[in-house]
Amino acid sequence: MSNTPSDTSRTSAIDEQARLAELRALDILDTQPEERFDRYTRLVSQIFNVPAAFISLIDENRQWFKSSVGIEAHETSHDLSFCVHALAHDYLEIPNALSDEFFCNHKAVVSPPYVRFYAGVVLFGPGGHPIGTFCISDTKPREMTSVERSWLKTFARIVEEQIHLYAELATARQQVSHVTQRNARTGLPDETLFGDTLDNLIRLADIEAYYLAVLHLRVNNLDEISRIHGRGKRDAVLQCMADRLTAPDIKMLAAGHLGYDRFAGVVSMFSVRDLFSVITPIVNRLNMAIDLEGHTLRPDIDVGISVSPDDGTTPDDLLERARAALKGPRAKGGMHVFTHHTEASAVRRHWIEQRLEPALQDDEVSQHYQPIVLADGSGVIGFEALARWNDAELGIVSPGEFVPIAEKTPRLSRLLTDWSLKVVCKTALDWPLRPGNPPLRMGVNIPANQFYQLDFVDHILQTLKQYDLSPERLTLELTEESLLTDISQAVNTMRQLRDHDITLALDDFGTGYSSLNYLKRLPIDALKIDKSFIDDLPHERAAVDLVKGIIRIAHGLGLKVIAEGIEHQAQHDLLKELGCDQLQGYLFSRPVEADRALAFLESWPGRAGAR
Repeated sequence: MSNTPSDTSRTSAIDEQARLAELRALDILDTQPEERFDRYTRLVSQIFNVPAAFISLIDENRQWFKSSVGIEAHETSHDLSFCVHALAHDYLEIPNALSDEFFCNHKAVVSPPYVRFYAGVVLFGPGGHPIGTFCISDTKPREMTSVERSWLKTFARIVEEQIHLYAELATARQQVSHVTQRNARTGLPDETLFGDTLDNLIRLADIEAYYLAVLHLRVNNLDEISRIHGRGKRDAVLQCMADRLTAPDIKMLAAGHLGYDRFAGVVSMFSVRDLFSVITPIVNRLNMAIDLEGHTLRPDIDVGISVSPDDGTTPDDLLERARAALKGPRAKGGMHVFTHHTEASAVRRHWIEQRLEPALQDDEVSQHYQPIVLADGSGVIGFEALARWNDAELGIVSPGEFVPIAEKTPRLSRLLTDWSLKVVCKTALDWPLRPGNPPLRMGVNIPANQFYQLDFVDHILQTLKQYDLSPERLTLELTEESLLTDISQAVNTMRQLRDHDITLALDDFGTGYSSLNYLKRLPIDALKIDKSFIDDLPHERAAVDLVKGIIRIAHGLGLKVIAEGIEHQAQHDLLKELGCDQLQGYLFSRPVEADRALAFLESWPGRAGAR
């Protein structure tokens, strides 16, 4: 009766978007423990005499436990989960994982918690999509009888009925919301009421002959805030967004709360040329840090913008095009303006999302390496790894295009990060160093949504161990945005990484928020001055003074300084004079394939010289 997935995953038959939509509509993720669920996990644990019983809900890149016995964590990543594989089955049973061809090398089998037995019944949402499992597991192999299977399935159906009550409650809340036409969390108008208000504003703007900018705002890191700090802090952030949108000095004509992480707003202007000058202060206000009971949280906001009458004259058209603009080209500050090329951009984005995962699996994506050299010319200190993709149908897809798309999709972000780490580890082992030379460091960029994963540090260390690469050979490059969701947790994670001799660099320094306010708190080894500050050297006096100041502050904090984007010898000479430690840019080498990077390293005088 055991049922094991084949080597080719059968979860591909599941409509993942619809499944996740149903799960989130239940509004059950990250809720507090409840006795009505806990009683069943306790009872099943006792009846089956197993150390672990749990109700597992499978989110986009984690499994979260609504109730559990024998498991301390509130959630784990997919690679520790048997339940992810169970979703394609009504029932999955693994009598002995060590002797199972599919699961014998599973992370949860070969490392803690050392699962040997697993049995799970899939739980379905009211719409029929698999949302999770009711499971038992053991550290010893065992066989289930047909009667035991029947019992476990019966208990699962009871738990499923309890989950369906969440759907009924959510429907009731929605019906109340429709009666009041206001969002239950923030009190702002819902999409229907906001649309009615927008319709009146469009008519008035037509009479008075001015333009309207319609904003569709998305809080990108709301799930991270909820996962790290809980639903209470999440709701407080939403209320803060609502308060900021309706503050008198922001001059918003109307604001609405369209959905979980979506808001809308309308502002007026007399010329389209005024668009950015009107909207930028609003976006800056929304992106400001929020202090909640000792935690400093920074929302990550993207804004889609459409303009009436140019992009439409009805609320539906303007809202849809503002929403569609989020898939178009991004301007500074997370602002996306709708254009009639946006539809083509959205189609290309869709195909990139669809083709990137198989491209990673089939080695169609390659890793290129750009050297980082000592400013005095005495050696090559390391390389930054940069992904390149040449697709058979899409052609050359620049990293500036596919990396941001991947980072907005947790599964793709995880896959791309894992692939980068593994390729870098393999490459580093092929580059032997001469005795006495310092470790040649390999830099990997880490996106924000990976840095806050609960198993991030363990996953990095396990990958290094798998490829037998010394941690001191690895540099993780982090951006300010990846650290500011929760500065306290970021500092804790960074300290753990540094305790294992992994080097940390703050990338794109100066392009984020309030850099100097946080710099002294961050346990980093180096900061990389963004290319935008280097481009004006050596001729722009203000740029020279700014870079000089950054170098002085960094050295005062005991940090190395790396200047990015060096293209001219005059820039090199000035940065050396200013005391910059390391340089990176086309002057030395473009990002190149591993064999050419190794040739560059071998040809450099003295090879990897002293730091």
